[in-house]
Amino acid sequence: MDTYDGNSINVVTRENYEFLRDSFFNYALLLKKEAVHTPGNSIGESIARLYDEMDNLIGDNLNVNIEQEEGRLFFRLWKDHKWGSYTLYYFPVKFVELLTPALRKIAITFIHKLMRANGIWTFLDYEESDFMFEMLAEDDDSDSSDSKERMKLLDSYQNGKIKKLLKRVESKSYYKNLQKSLESYTPQNGFEMQLIEVMKKGLPFLIPGQGIMQYAYDAYYEENPDFHPMYLQQQIRVVYDTNDIVTDYLVDYYNSYSRETYDIVPITTFDLSPNTKELFRMDDYPERFFKWADEFINVIC
Repeated sequence: MDTYDGNSINVVTRENYEFLRDSFFNYALLLKKEAVHTPGNSIGESIARLYDEMDNLIGDNLNVNIEQEEGRLFFRLWKDHKWGSYTLYYFPVKFVELLTPALRKIAITFIHKLMRANGIWTFLDYEESDFMFEMLAEDDDSDSSDSKERMKLLDSYQNGKIKKLLKRVESKSYYKNLQKSLESYTPQNGFEMQLIEVMKKGLPFLIPGQGIMQYAYDAYYEENPDFHPMYLQQQIRVVYDTNDIVTDYLVDYYNSYSRETYDIVPITTFDLSPNTKELFRMDDYPERFFKWADEFINVIC
């Protein structure tokens, strides 16, 4: 295995083989299953056989990879979570511009806390955004009214109120006790009532034990892939508007690029050692998050 400092380390060692072998037998005991290991003619062959034996041991409803950290090989069990109704979870913030000052501060605080707790960022924080702005700016016909509107929109994204709003939700939290603020606000109409209600439902996602981005595991990782996967941060992000040319570009980018690669989806992992004392288990946080996000996005859009 190559290391970051340009050196290489040998991971096909007896020590790693024995660690994997003892992890295998230990997990079989936890499962209360009989385990048989047949060593190969070499350390490498023995490790390969252990992988197949572990794969058979855990059954079809669970997956296993062999991972490496600082020269140590270990088994990593994993299982993916169910994705939600939307292909992309883009949280638009344009709606806050239409709110009363008090409710606007509540909504910005809510989105800010949601982002911080779950590792979600705006699309401005990714390198493809600069490339996107360049592409949209090059397609400029100064005599076209549509072009003038597009350039005005791009300027707002890069230098104007849209950029300021996106940066505000990244950095601003107006209320320490958001639940109290939600409870004390009196909705002025049906939309505000729906918004308050769906934010109340979303309060548990502001204090998760593990945020949504912490479930991002690349189960099919390659060291030098032809195409990188579509990372979870690219599929779940904050945008300004779901119906403008900028977001249309992001969606087109996803649709074209994802044909060449695969999506990173929320996955629960569990690393094994000879001392593991419990079986693999997974919670339902991603499923609950997506179910709530379906409702929240439907309200604010």
